[in-house]
Amino acid sequence: MKRALVLSGGGSRGSYEIGVWEALEEVGLRFHMCFGTSIGAINAAMFLQGDRALAARLWEEITSRGVLRADGEQAAQVERMFGRKREVLPFLLEHARQMRLDLAPLETLLREHLDEGRARASGMDFGLVAMKFPSLAPAFRTLADIPQGRLADWVLASAACFPIFPTRLIDGERFVDGGYCDNLPIDLAIRAGAEEVVAVELHPTPTHPEYVKMPFLTTIMPRRSLGAFLDFDPETVRRNRLQGYYDAMKRFGRFDGIFYTFTRLNELRAATLGRRLMCEIAAFDAEAVRRASLRADKMVAPLIAALEAGVREAKLSFKQVLLRAVELAAAILGFPEAAIYGFDALAARMLEALMREDAPQLETVADVEVLHRQGERRALAALVRALQARGSLPAEWVEALCAMPTVVAAALGLFRATAASRIS
Repeated sequence: MKRALVLSGGGSRGSYEIGVWEALEEVGLRFHMCFGTSIGAINAAMFLQGDRALAARLWEEITSRGVLRADGEQAAQVERMFGRKREVLPFLLEHARQMRLDLAPLETLLREHLDEGRARASGMDFGLVAMKFPSLAPAFRTLADIPQGRLADWVLASAACFPIFPTRLIDGERFVDGGYCDNLPIDLAIRAGAEEVVAVELHPTPTHPEYVKMPFLTTIMPRRSLGAFLDFDPETVRRNRLQGYYDAMKRFGRFDGIFYTFTRLNELRAATLGRRLMCEIAAFDAEAVRRASLRADKMVAPLIAALEAGVREAKLSFKQVLLRAVELAAAILGFPEAAIYGFDALAARMLEALMREDAPQLETVADVEVLHRQGERRALAALVRALQARGSLPAEWVEALCAMPTVVAAALGLFRATAASRIS
């Protein structure tokens, strides 16, 4: 079975793909072909060489030398045109005399790090996307189409983000960034004979929604924005690389988590705890809906909505319900997402921190009605302590607690996680 790796364009976000590459090596996936657009074409060409450390050094040089820094608003204008074919030509013509940066520093770096002979000797198929200018015709090129000694030229053509950078002249024709016509060339991989595709998106929404549910496609994509299009700040680049690694490892089942990253949990016990938690959440929401039904035409299940906020899965598993609730608690307490946690260890740390918190004692509905004024951290501490004392939240508290559904979901999740024996 021929497996292809397809890498998206996305400017400085491309360091995410280097992190994915690291995870693919750990998982042990092997590829027969690699395709990319723009920064994805640069990363794909480096992937052919099979030297991730060299690719990482290329990124370090790009960030340390500042070779691709551009005005943020100008870069955002360009990115908004990607995939909007009817608007591309008027935009490019209007801005053709503006925003021009020198691509020569990037070309120098690429030629220093890209060994075309080694890339061709890899035995992998390769392809990229550029766009002819001003005709806007897509230009798909495979390694077999590219003459010896011209690989770097075509990679740079795919990444020529005009009008920020100049057009690329090859054999009398001008080319610009392939992101204007296809920022994630899955089609090119399929035409080349790929039967399985691992695609790396650099945006939280899919470039090709028509393929999302197809069984041949495995997509790795960020859940959060990776930052501005040409933000080559070293810390941002480092964070995105780590995020790519975490997301890919979760996608292939080596880590757990949704927004946070955890070492693998015991599936049976995590599902058991998640089922109990889901019953508690459903009971709370049912009571909330019952109490609101006489006053509102449209009723919302508040805790379920808090769990699902920002989550793209159509349906959460019981384990994911548990993870998401604990993630909400971690966010309230300020634990960073960019780390690998042991589930039990993190839950214990959070509980310990909450026990030190100066939080009010909840005895009456009146106490609960003013709890939201305490701030999320103190409110979380108060609710966890109430759960430890009572075992559940009284029905008469539900209406007042609907003012802070995220905190309630977090408290129930943390209580359930720490009330059980170890699960990971």
